[in-house]
Amino acid sequence: MQGLVTLDFGNSNPHAGVFQKLNGAWKLIQVVTLEELNSTLKTLDMSPHNTSMVLSEVRSREEIINKFMEEGYLLTRVKDYWRGSKFAGMPVNYSNTLGEDRLIEAFYAFKTDKRPTLLIDAGTFVTIDVINENGFQGGYILPGENLYFKTFSHGEQLKNVSWKRTSGIELPKDTTLAISSGYSAFIFLAHEILKKYQIDKILLTGGGMDSWKSYFHSPKSQHILEERPHFIHEALKYWWTTQIEQL
Repeated sequence: MQGLVTLDFGNSNPHAGVFQKLNGAWKLIQVVTLEELNSTLKTLDMSPHNTSMVLSEVRSREEIINKFMEEGYLLTRVKDYWRGSKFAGMPVNYSNTLGEDRLIEAFYAFKTDKRPTLLIDAGTFVTIDVINENGFQGGYILPGENLYFKTFSHGEQLKNVSWKRTSGIELPKDTTLAISSGYSAFIFLAHEILKKYQIDKILLTGGGMDSWKSYFHSPKSQHILEERPHFIHEALKYWWTTQIEQL
């Protein structure tokens, strides 16, 4: 048995995807928190002798990385292969400040589906990126819903306002709607991108993807809507197996 652990060190809630190669094909066994990882590996009989690790790192957690390496794991870091205008054959129309999670997810979308794609990763922050046949074209970083509504706790008359989901089409007539509808500006932005870049496919991932799904789900929609809850782990596995495993 051969194993692979995909590590996603985002801004918060770092987690790991645990893969095993069975009958020549990689299979995602489980996605766990870092706190659960050691016990999961032990249960599955995975160790440095049969398992590699690959890391996408937005927030540095060197103490955790050092611990894995001291235990003997071979750990591949995406940042060691990210140079700027291209990444593993994918053109990147963005500065080299592009986050590794956005880079890896875009790479997977670019290599496996050439249709113009709007990739929305709804985590602590929401990223809205455009990928087409010319590679990664850029995108936006927005606050996630929890962060957005948390900012209003600083206003004396706003901190106890409850959130109400709204389309945001009508001009708000009360404080609750004024705050809730404000988030819809981000949704309008996404819909404008769909039109401007002639997007064929919307790919949703991240812990908040169900909320964003409701903004695009329509029987009249001409866009393919695809939900991939563990997309970062699938993307890391894809990059590692196509670019690193055979080296």
